[in-house]
Amino acid sequence: MPRALIVEDEPLLRAELRDQLQLLWPSLQIAGEAGDGIAALALITEQQPDIVFLDIQMPGLNGLEVAQHLPARCQVVFVTAYAEYALSAFDAGAVDYLVKPLATARLLQMIRRLQARGAAAAPPAAAVWQQVFAPPPSYLKWIKASAGNTLRLLLVSEIDFFQSEGKYTRVASAGGASLIRLSLKELLEQLDPAQFVQIHRSSIVNLHAIERIDKDGTAMYIRLKGGHGSLSVSEAFARQFRQM
Repeated sequence: MPRALIVEDEPLLRAELRDQLQLLWPSLQIAGEAGDGIAALALITEQQPDIVFLDIQMPGLNGLEVAQHLPARCQVVFVTAYAEYALSAFDAGAVDYLVKPLATARLLQMIRRLQARGAAAAPPAAAVWQQVFAPPPSYLKWIKASAGNTLRLLLVSEIDFFQSEGKYTRVASAGGASLIRLSLKELLEQLDPAQFVQIHRSSIVNLHAIERIDKDGTAMYIRLKGGHGSLSVSEAFARQFRQM
């Protein structure tokens, strides 16, 4: 079982790296942690790790200076916010060089590289790989809507809001109103949640279409850009706007 040390002067980043390594490389033993270069050298001497994850900018000795004192058998991976040190890091014998913030796919690439060099360990669970390499969600880009006898092809990002009207859903945009047969529930499953939010059981609004939010006592209204009217926000959905 390979043993590793984490050397990082920021406690939160140190904890983040430890948690990700424990998830992605379960058989890797984290034998210790240090927050500066001097403490790192003492810990390396005590623990004799197989791998050291090493920050560069630290109090006392920096990471490049610490790397010069590592045993020959110890593999080093630099983890830093400063890409400009990469050449010096590889000159110091680094197996890899990770730039913060750490991407999970990049960590997996580093783990495979370490394992190929002899730090043998079981790979992450299949579910982890599936999560990392799962394709990004695909959201609705275009929609066909009826306006009288005309079938309109609308760019979803340019729609101001959707509103239930009996068996249909009204689609409001700069070009006017039209109708579709999709329900609001079906739409919510296909719309980008970073752009569209439900504000009422019968309404979904495009956040980019909002000009301002008005409050009248406990009532809340969304005013749309371009003088396209207003929409009521029900109490059940008002929380997401209270900090605006």
